[in-house]
Amino acid sequence: MIIGYEAKRIYHNRSGLGNYGRNLVRSLNQYYPQIELRLYNPWQGSVSFKPGGNVLERLPTPKSKLYAQMWRRSLVCKQAKKEGVQLFHGLSAELPQGLSKQGIKSIVTVHDLIFLRFPNLYKRIDRKIYERKVRKACTNADLVVAISDQTRDDIIQFLGISPLKIKVIGQGCAPEFWEDHRPSARTYLEEQKLPKKYALFVGTLEERKNPILAAQACLAENIPLLLVGKPKKYWTDFYQALSPKERELIYPLSGLSQKELAGLYQLAQVFIYPSNFEGFGIPLVEAMASKTALISSKNSALKEVAGPGSILLKENSLPELKEALKVFWSDENFRAQAILKNSNFVQQFQDQVIAEQWFQTYSDLLGHG
Repeated sequence: MIIGYEAKRIYHNRSGLGNYGRNLVRSLNQYYPQIELRLYNPWQGSVSFKPGGNVLERLPTPKSKLYAQMWRRSLVCKQAKKEGVQLFHGLSAELPQGLSKQGIKSIVTVHDLIFLRFPNLYKRIDRKIYERKVRKACTNADLVVAISDQTRDDIIQFLGISPLKIKVIGQGCAPEFWEDHRPSARTYLEEQKLPKKYALFVGTLEERKNPILAAQACLAENIPLLLVGKPKKYWTDFYQALSPKERELIYPLSGLSQKELAGLYQLAQVFIYPSNFEGFGIPLVEAMASKTALISSKNSALKEVAGPGSILLKENSLPELKEALKVFWSDENFRAQAILKNSNFVQQFQDQVIAEQWFQTYSDLLGHG
């Protein structure tokens, strides 16, 4: 079995969609080494990814930007055919044109349709480009894979794709979150003069993900909050308006290694993720894999991904979040029981489980089942 991948984000995105692709390829290579995987990358990447085994990166020649764009959009199909690719997987809601003419089956993963559900959060030109790509990919693909029931429902509602053409497969997280990296995190906390007991938020510091609500609740309860994520103006304006005393409790961080980040999860008293909407919510998996108490929101895919030990906010209100924080901050027995429940639940997102679902999906589509 030879599988091709649209690999731009694997080599160019350090988080999010890049992590999704890298984790999938890494786990398939580990548990199904007999599969040959071809990663079609339009130009030299900035993210190092060398899983070894039967995984090969493919770059276009010549190496001009214009040719690379053409290659990624359509010319890659002929190359994939020559290399024996039987199935091409678009990892992030797009596919090259012409796969079916080359006799190559196709799958496309759709992570979310937030740009259609919340159009006010995106520029009009960006919305149009995203919608055109995902609509064409879902129409042309032999199978559409949504990463959650929420995203599946959105694909049906906004794009009119038949439910019979859609399959749901969740996603795992990087291996570091399943490993013990508390020692490196303790060193990081000491070097950066950070508190040893703290709440944690991880994600882009933007309005949809609600980091300001997390900060307001922690300020109200006098709880230190560490935040890891790229800041948007929404957050920067809030943080700059804080008093010096308030800033003593709020710690935006950057430049962490994956091991340091995993360790911060593992040492956190509680992880807070009061997002207003998610297509999946990978930080929830990272928190549960790290055996960290979890507070999130009872909406979108978050209510699917969060385990039974989580506290889910119904309204994302400040009083509600403050009460949830108090419980995990002060009741150690409740916290331990909650972590245990989530630790059992999160096993469904283990690499081996996700890899098995994908291997079976590829096999079925190719008639190897």
